[in-house]
Amino acid sequence: MIVFFSGMAMAASMIVAIGPQNALLIRYGLARVPTVFAVAAIFVAVDMGLIALGALGVGSLVSQVPALKLAFAGAAAAFFLYYGLSSLWRGVSGDAGGGLLQPAGAAGVYGPAIAVSIANPGVLFDTIVLVGGLASRYGALGDRLVFSGGAVAASFVWFATLAGTSYVAGRYLAGPTVWRVLDIGMGVLMIGLAAKLTGDVMRLASGVLL
Repeated sequence: MIVFFSGMAMAASMIVAIGPQNALLIRYGLARVPTVFAVAAIFVAVDMGLIALGALGVGSLVSQVPALKLAFAGAAAAFFLYYGLSSLWRGVSGDAGGGLLQPAGAAGVYGPAIAVSIANPGVLFDTIVLVGGLASRYGALGDRLVFSGGAVAASFVWFATLAGTSYVAGRYLAGPTVWRVLDIGMGVLMIGLAAKLTGDVMRLASGVLL
């Protein structure tokens, strides 16, 4: 049980922080998109697959190669900066919801959800390298599975709760002003995260170059 809750705590410490996945889920929830829970399920499924990949040893391999860690961090910083600037621009320009109030069909809903998961270097690094890397340190396969199970459980609880809460809140929070405040707030958070990652990139780069 200790191993399970260790995995759960490790994953919770990362996914609770506001990122593109959480931001997108909140937007869909507040817009009361019916498939918001399916989007949450996509996030959980992607996390499960990536954590399993890391637990099999890929995470440890990446963590032992400074150049790979630098590449992940640099790509994540660029991704968050782009996402933050886009969100900030939507808020400032008054583009209500950035076109997400009424997504066009399944592709309009699931496409962005998959993109901010699989194409998100931050998610890849957190799940494969950090969570998966820690899981792979356990010698016994059973312990790796239990640790990974705890991490996936944290992912499920968080995304399900966020989807449900934002969907209910969408009954009371609506209108262009709400979307502008949300976009600006998310944009500032994403840019701040990009700045933090840029600092990490500089430290990693100095280590690689030296």
